[in-house]
Amino acid sequence: MSDGFTKTEAALLEALERERALLKQRDLVNGIVLHEMSNAVAVVMGAVELIKLNGTRSPTFHFALQRVGGGARLMNEMLAGLRVLLGGEGNDPVYERRDLPAFVRSIVTDPVLTAENASTRVEVHSRLPDPIQVFCPALLRHAIANLVRNALRYSPPPRPVTVIIGGRAGRRWIHVVNRGPKISAEIAARLFEPGKKNPKGGMGFGLHITQACALRMGGELVFGTTSQATVFSLGLGSRDYSAARKGMRPGLAGAAPVAS
Repeated sequence: MSDGFTKTEAALLEALERERALLKQRDLVNGIVLHEMSNAVAVVMGAVELIKLNGTRSPTFHFALQRVGGGARLMNEMLAGLRVLLGGEGNDPVYERRDLPAFVRSIVTDPVLTAENASTRVEVHSRLPDPIQVFCPALLRHAIANLVRNALRYSPPPRPVTVIIGGRAGRRWIHVVNRGPKISAEIAARLFEPGKKNPKGGMGFGLHITQACALRMGGELVFGTTSQATVFSLGLGSRDYSAARKGMRPGLAGAAPVAS
């Protein structure tokens, strides 16, 4: 064995390094959660004070109510994401046979999961010959909602966000396209790392959750960006219904091209 270690000693060192990396990741996620939750609580508390000081007919009163709703939604999103990230590694995702395009449309147009104006800004196109597919609704719900929220945040309001569902030879891909500014090389290098604050004020937690969802489904999350558009592509993996019923983990056969 190189470096003078026996196979047993090397295996123990590798296990220790993995444990250190896991603890570092947990500490990082915990710090992000505390930061984001504190922000949400501060928003709600400030809005409550405005409600106390203004009558129900005041524009400020209604603004404060919106702030309360926004803060509560942020906390709910954070808790939902934590359930995904902290789910037991031994618990396989639960798969169902459902209409994939219909499911995606229900997520991207949900004002609670994405945005209040999502129904007018998001276009969904399906290129699947058969809409009935096998997937994990719980994980896909978090992944798609996070991708669409990000796309709406970075895409100029007059321009739509496009969601394209496609696939070939058993592989299924969901592409989320926004026509905002190109992602810089500096940000792209750490795009999926939590704790890296972006220009819009986010902490990178949403994309980290989305990537975790993709990996737990045996898929992957890739992206491409140009001066015209940025595309995040979520691969669902390749599996059949009989395997899903047995609770087997899916496997991704190859990588998908990123739409431009």
